[in-house]
Amino acid sequence: MGNALAAKVNTEQIQKEVTSHQVVVYSKPSCGFCTRAKSLLAEEHIDYYQVDLNAVEKQDPSGFQSYVNGLVATTKQTSVPQIFICGQFIGGFAELKSLQEKGRLHTIVDQCPPIDSLHK
Repeated sequence: MGNALAAKVNTEQIQKEVTSHQVVVYSKPSCGFCTRAKSLLAEEHIDYYQVDLNAVEKQDPSGFQSYVNGLVATTKQTSVPQIFICGQFIGGFAELKSLQEKGRLHTIVDQCPPIDSLHK
């Protein structure tokens, strides 16, 4: 039974994505907090990689549930946005906003390895 469940959880793809980009935002178009998080990053001139979960579902309907299960298994969260910086899950919009307000957002992003070294 454990093996059947493991086959339905794709954490490998999530790990590949979050370690290939300095900042990754998992979102949905209808999510207001997702829009606010992306706007905050844009205002701070922080490049990010966006994963639109609706687009993922359209592109791969048969693999979508295992992909989402992988995201939930990685973060222990079911809501969006889900934001990663330097491969580490930081939380959603509230946590991102808190980092900005404390003046720590750029410090954390600046500690990420250069994107070229992330692909090695």
